Amino acid sequence: EYQDLSPNDPNLLGNGDDPGDPYYRILIDQSQEEIVSKLEELKAIIESGEIKQWDFRTLKAIWFGQHLYQPLLHMQDKIVEISPVPLNKGERLFVDDLKQFHDNDGGFFSGKEMYLLRNLSKGRGVGFFEAGNFHPDFILWLLVDGKQHVVFVDPKGIRNIGATDPKIQFYAEIKKIEERLANDAVKLHSFIVSNTPSHMMRMLWSMEKADMQARHVLFQEEDKDTYVRWMLEKVIE
Repeated sequence: EYQDLSPNDPNLLGNGDDPGDPYYRILIDQSQEEIVSKLEELKAIIESGEIKQWDFRTLKAIWFGQHLYQPLLHMQDKIVEISPVPLNKGERLFVDDLKQFHDNDGGFFSGKEMYLLRNLSKGRGVGFFEAGNFHPDFILWLLVDGKQHVVFVDPKGIRNIGATDPKIQFYAEIKKIEERLANDAVKLHSFIVSNTPSHMMRMLWSMEKADMQARHVLFQEEDKDTYVRWMLEKVIE
């Protein structure tokens, strides 16, 4: 059943039923004074509402104004325990690429609005039974001409995923969900952003790149400067 995102949706960190619910929970040994001090610095930045570069070793705050809360966290090496889990490399690159396109869109967003939300994992986030309890990493909204396009985006390696896997086929299955909504103002879309190169998938799937793109599989590294525009243009096609 379709419903609007409510202010206390668990995906909106810090806006749950509990007023004291934090953005992130970070488990750390108090003896690690340097890390504790740096995290207190980040906490103060968040509470002030200031957008300021912050990083510590391989932990980094990602600021993107179109995301529904600030910041997102990326951690390359596990130096602390963080919940929700920080962005992995592919997820961080997707946010970076989307931000780059949004900030240098050449007029694409004229008359349009875009918002992004990182989807939580099983149990709290948005999942789809139709695709094997698939929980795409991101939910993107593109508002244009009175229509709300809801786009589920999942950056991932696909080397070990078959072409008939429910996550790949969800680009078509989600249209059946859209039909059941019977709301012409809401359109649903699904994309996989692959960090596995297309030449490898061509061998594994015996499929040309254009056929993979037709299944809404995009290639993050080789099409870094074009895949975000291609995706959004496909959405409003």
